[in-house]
Amino acid sequence: MSEETMKTLEVRMLGGFSLTYDGDEIVLGRNTTAKFVQLLQIVWLRGEKGVSKSQIVRCLYDNDELSNPNNSFNNLIFQMRKQMVAAGLPRMNYIVRVGKVYVPDPDVALRIDVQDFADALEKAHSADSDEDKWKAYSAAFDLYRGELLPEASTRTWVITDSVQLREKFNEAASWLGNYYKTNHDYDAMYRVFEKASRIYPDNDWQAYQIEALILKEDYKAAYQLYDKTVHQYSDEMGLPPSEKMLENYRRMSQKITSSPGRITEIQSSLQEDPVSGAYYCSYPSFIDTYHVLERNMERTGYSVFLLLCTLVDYEGKPIQNREKLDERSNTLKGCIGVALRRGDIFTKYSASQYLILLVGSNREGCDVVARRISRELKAKEGTRAEVNYSNVSLADLRSYYQPEVS
Repeated sequence: MSEETMKTLEVRMLGGFSLTYDGDEIVLGRNTTAKFVQLLQIVWLRGEKGVSKSQIVRCLYDNDELSNPNNSFNNLIFQMRKQMVAAGLPRMNYIVRVGKVYVPDPDVALRIDVQDFADALEKAHSADSDEDKWKAYSAAFDLYRGELLPEASTRTWVITDSVQLREKFNEAASWLGNYYKTNHDYDAMYRVFEKASRIYPDNDWQAYQIEALILKEDYKAAYQLYDKTVHQYSDEMGLPPSEKMLENYRRMSQKITSSPGRITEIQSSLQEDPVSGAYYCSYPSFIDTYHVLERNMERTGYSVFLLLCTLVDYEGKPIQNREKLDERSNTLKGCIGVALRRGDIFTKYSASQYLILLVGSNREGCDVVARRISRELKAKEGTRAEVNYSNVSLADLRSYYQPEVS
């Protein structure tokens, strides 16, 4: 074997695709999703297990009609080897056939981050001590720089592997986070969950970031991250806060204190920016407001109604098109804001639903509000824009759920 073939070709597929040979970056043309690039990625992902020609063709061409699959496959291999040499790599096979499957060329020294990640996890599983587990999980965690091949993330063969790798990453992040928490290293705990939330922002990792900040007693930063995350989940994904997020909110509410200061300084920090229309807040804040109003109803004599607004299509069915739903939900938010009084409160409950608290109102008042919102929405979205409404008084809810005294 020549000295040239002993140099290592490093393959990165986590967080993006790149090649490095003997310390130099290799660029395989401008199109990182070209068929010959995907051919290499498929074989490199499968490693020594190999992958059959029929599987490769199915992955690369999906339902495309191929008049001569064998000829197309052979041409693709020829093109791949030609492109590798053109990029500055030695003239090698890069993939070879062994029996009925194709595997990476054993004459090419390869280092693939996906394989290194899997090897590190195996070491973690077989480790006897927490220290050895920590070393192995840390190595795996550091290797994971993002989801698998994001440029080809919609390809079926990528999705399958990506889901499995995501679960393994979650395992590593959870173990490391709990390890640092147990050892009271809250800065390291925060860094683990910060990276996890950056890679997978829809996996509720932010709740564990916030927990790390609470354990550090950095309540100001914890609340800022909490508020940002809750609004992101509500506005971008249409999801209410998780139970873990609500638990963090309760913990913060009990702990947050202000340093001694003059009453004018404290009042300034509480002052709301001048706005017109109803008050929009996060769902957990809405819950707190609900509880306060419920407790004060008997003393004040005010009636309070809860109004639920649900977006539907012109036939009264849920809106299936997510892009259309998100757009109409944002419009509805604005319509509710201008249709209500300044003292009314509302929040986004889900992608298609908003909750409103109407203070000092009655059922007829709820109907008036509903008609006003509908009128605003139809003026902006057209006459086929529809909202379903239901309402209930807090007094009725309280009596319904009040436990009987024996």
